[in-house]
Amino acid sequence: MFKLVNGFRRMRRCKKGGTAIEFAIVAGLLFTFLFGIIEFAMYSLASVLLEGSMREASRFGITGFTPTGVSREDRIKTIVDNTTMGLVDTTDASFKLDVLVYPSFQCIGKPEPYTDTNGNGSYDAGEPYTDVNGNGKWDEDVGISGAGGPGDVVLYAIRYDWPLWSYLATLIGGPDGKLPLSSSMAVLNEPSTGATTPSGTTC
Repeated sequence: MFKLVNGFRRMRRCKKGGTAIEFAIVAGLLFTFLFGIIEFAMYSLASVLLEGSMREASRFGITGFTPTGVSREDRIKTIVDNTTMGLVDTTDASFKLDVLVYPSFQCIGKPEPYTDTNGNGSYDAGEPYTDVNGNGKWDEDVGISGAGGPGDVVLYAIRYDWPLWSYLATLIGGPDGKLPLSSSMAVLNEPSTGATTPSGTTC
């Protein structure tokens, strides 16, 4: 018994391995913050590159050029892939690319005009409206899917859910452990010879 007590006393006075124990205590928190910083740096980089990809895609779009055997949408996805260096996965289910044509820049994101007969502040079936995009129904957005023609106003918009890896990032991320990335750019397609630019249609 005496030897056992002495053994405990020596262990209590011994300071060997103290640094390792202290490191083990703080290492978890340290690496969590470190990986979190790296995660958000990568997210910021992807966001900047996505903005750049939108500029490149819109530059391609305004020319009206369509490569042989490749759709315009596939070509835009290729531009995004190349510009974002693979950080944005265009094959992921969360990746969404919208290319919409508008009568004018003022119409972007606006609903079709309607008469609010019951005064509730929203469109209800049967209320009169102006069919700006000509599809035979009222729409919350007047844009028409497509890359448009010469002189058309076109909006390019991308949304992608960035998958979070680190625990710290998931704590402040979305409910499914992802952060949304989005970018958009509105451009005016190159006009054909003798064509005029949009006159500013009221939506």
